[in-house]
Amino acid sequence: MSTQRMPAEQRKRSLLKAAERCVARKGYYSATTADIAAEAGVTEPVLYQHFRDKEDLIECMRATTQKEINVYVTRRAFKQPSPLRGLRELAAAVLDYTIRHRNKMRSQIYAIPNLGSGGLREILNENIKTAHRAILFFLQEARRLGEIGNGVDISAFAWSFQSMIRLVYVANAMDIDAILKNRDKYMDIIDRLLATVSTSRDEED
Repeated sequence: MSTQRMPAEQRKRSLLKAAERCVARKGYYSATTADIAAEAGVTEPVLYQHFRDKEDLIECMRATTQKEINVYVTRRAFKQPSPLRGLRELAAAVLDYTIRHRNKMRSQIYAIPNLGSGGLREILNENIKTAHRAILFFLQEARRLGEIGNGVDISAFAWSFQSMIRLVYVANAMDIDAILKNRDKYMDIIDRLLATVSTSRDEED
């Protein structure tokens, strides 16, 4: 086991990555601080120099990952030339990020300590509300620019759109690789869903 000294922030990032791998393999309860320290190549006392306890470490891991994916997804979405294109890119970004960071994304669900007693619902509700607001923003902008007609219930559509994206998280957590390996089919469904509200479809009809 290496105890080579490294800058505090670098060591902290190393511990967070180790926590992701351990939690993705074992879940919250089975992944001990000893496991995480060993995964990072340090001793437990070194781990406790950076985090108060296991709960502090796991919460920091979850918050860091959530911030990373939020930044990644929104940056890609906002680079698009129109709100509806932005929504499409948002959906693609979630899939692409999950494929590249499977342990990181899996650990988001496996890190919930009270998974079976309402904890999963609480975490998902929090994340779902945040995502719903982001999706709703793009839909409101699309309406303002005339991409979506006034007859569309954009709040209801936001929930439908989000439900499709949420499948990516669930598939990754459950190792359902069929969804993750069929990007073209996933994007085709996203395109069909967006087409149901786009004013360009009305023009074509």
